Amino acid sequence: MASAPPLRIWLYSAALAASVLALLALVRWAPGREPDMAIALHTQQFLAAPTAPGNVRILALGSSLLWASTPPGQLPVVPGVKWMRMTKPGTGIGYLRPSLEVIDHFPPDVLVIDENLLVLAQDSAAMEAMRMDFFLATKKLAYRLMGQQWLAPEQQYPALLDQRASFQCDQVAPELLSREGAQRNADIKRWFHLAPVDRELTDWLQRLSLHGVRIVLLEMRRSELVEQVIAPEKKAWQGRLRQALPPGPHIHYLASPAFTQANLYCDGRHMNRHGVRLFAPWWQTQLQLLRDRG
Repeated sequence: MASAPPLRIWLYSAALAASVLALLALVRWAPGREPDMAIALHTQQFLAAPTAPGNVRILALGSSLLWASTPPGQLPVVPGVKWMRMTKPGTGIGYLRPSLEVIDHFPPDVLVIDENLLVLAQDSAAMEAMRMDFFLATKKLAYRLMGQQWLAPEQQYPALLDQRASFQCDQVAPELLSREGAQRNADIKRWFHLAPVDRELTDWLQRLSLHGVRIVLLEMRRSELVEQVIAPEKKAWQGRLRQALPPGPHIHYLASPAFTQANLYCDGRHMNRHGVRLFAPWWQTQLQLLRDRG
């Protein structure tokens, strides 16, 4: 029987892990590295700005699925619609939460919220942010070690801070996509199976709707192949969501189209430019309908 590693190995490992967390924390809270407050300020600038009479102001909060699929920043999409979206990676409201108070003070005409944000994250927003930093740093290091520096991802948070950049959809090699996709699908199934609905967020949405804001809960669908795999757990979670926040006069549910063509997604989840081109007419139609119902 193999002997257990010496105690000093465990101590060294714990010290190394603590050092990595401390380094990530320093990077995370360095000046100019506060995505939550920067996004809240950006949200306020959009909602507090004057708008032309008759225009409908639509704000969307979402995950990277919404980021990848919709136009960046405040680009004009549909006449009579003033549009902006604020996004974050992963599930849960995370560092978008400070924007909720801004929305209370400057409510939009329509709030579109990606259902993924109502999957209650099991860890804190700070840990989520540090995890993303660690992922990007290790990925960048791996590319450099392979001598492929040009493929290394840029730091994503500057793009998240001003929300003006398009999502960088890195095409994944088919053999790597098959292996990583299976693990990712298992992770998504586990999220929907274990994670509760964020009742604090559903209560907030309910209160907002009572003040006349139209709420649209948007199901951002992944590729049809992925949707088929995660369907049982996802449908069960969506049932719990509808129990927590039933449809009503100012609360509507909307599902995006799911495309079967694999070449429309870079990783089975995020649309590439070909997928966005097909998605755009559907999204413009939804914005027109929201405008006309105003």
